[in-house]
Amino acid sequence: MRPFAAAGRASLGLGLLLPLLIAGCRAPEAQEERIQPFVFRSLNLRQQDAAGRPLWELTSPETRYDLSRRVAQSRDLRGVLYSQGRALYRFTAANGVVLNDGELVQLEGPTRVQRLDSDHPLVITAQRVRWYPARKLMEIDRSPLATQSDLRLTSQQVRFLIDQDRLELRGQPELVREGQDPLRLKVASLDWLPGSGDLRAVGPVRGQRLQPDSSLQTLTAPSLRANTRTQIIDLAGPVRLSDPAKDGSLEARQARLDLAGRLVSTAEPFTGRLGRATLSGDRLRLDLAATTAEVGGACRLTQPGDLLTAARCHWNWSTGAVEAVGGVTLRRQDPDQVTRSERLAGRVAKNGFVQFGGSGGRVTTEFRLPPGGQPGLPGAPADPDTDRKRKRPAIAL
Repeated sequence: MRPFAAAGRASLGLGLLLPLLIAGCRAPEAQEERIQPFVFRSLNLRQQDAAGRPLWELTSPETRYDLSRRVAQSRDLRGVLYSQGRALYRFTAANGVVLNDGELVQLEGPTRVQRLDSDHPLVITAQRVRWYPARKLMEIDRSPLATQSDLRLTSQQVRFLIDQDRLELRGQPELVREGQDPLRLKVASLDWLPGSGDLRAVGPVRGQRLQPDSSLQTLTAPSLRANTRTQIIDLAGPVRLSDPAKDGSLEARQARLDLAGRLVSTAEPFTGRLGRATLSGDRLRLDLAATTAEVGGACRLTQPGDLLTAARCHWNWSTGAVEAVGGVTLRRQDPDQVTRSERLAGRVAKNGFVQFGGSGGRVTTEFRLPPGGQPGLPGAPADPDTDRKRKRPAIAL
């Protein structure tokens, strides 16, 4: 490959060693003029693969080339990276240095690398990029930032493996989602395939979510997998979500964040706590847009004095409405009673307790009477049957 193609004016000064033979005892003197670099009106570098397809190209409107050092200094650099002969990335830089006739290209100043993808455009910016064309590698540092839609990826260093179309983020990587539900995730290391959107990160994962009332929720997990195109994040367990402002927490074996759909879900057993109340089940789905929580299996709600179990539970945290469906059993300590129904409705009170009332369906309630035979009359004569459970007739509420 011919490394440089230049056109137009060029100024050249060549130093020549001139031996001077002078009669007598005078020693020979040598004088060397300083070598001046070539100045080209334009620079055009390119390389092809074995099939004759372009691999990359690099241009500049003006370049100074030092013959002795094999160094070219250019301004307003522009380049293209190809895959299978098709332009895949375009990059620009304010200045650049080409070493050893293209062995290393160092892009300096504001540098921009853009993926030519109309559906999911990706832009990488930095203040310095070291590009090794033969190694198909770019090392990006000095404030590297990758943006795609409303997602931002940052780290101290980024390695771009061009032939694999993979970005390796090292040194405090962060994944930030802006917009309606802002989210910030910090990890130990992160690998990303921009073409497919697949992303894998090794933890510990530490996240923060800013809520509409400006309070912060915190998130921890060992690792995560995500896709930046679908904006789905899968957190490996144990996953813990904490909401200090509401004295709440959620623990699960795994969790999925659907950022585009504004959903948080888990298909594994979980336990949630809100104040003195505890909610657990086999599956959970939080709809942030509808402000609803659905427990899809083995719903169990525990609060001081009460225990409710059901096949499913539904809670709207905006209205406070709560509903339990399917084999509902509510056990209360005071008074000692058990209520069974196929459906019970309730509401979250100001103190955070769930109060259940009428359901519109058939309800069976069982009371255990205290000694004396009647609730609330501890002084009444003892009855020999007080230790037996007594049932009220089924009532419809």
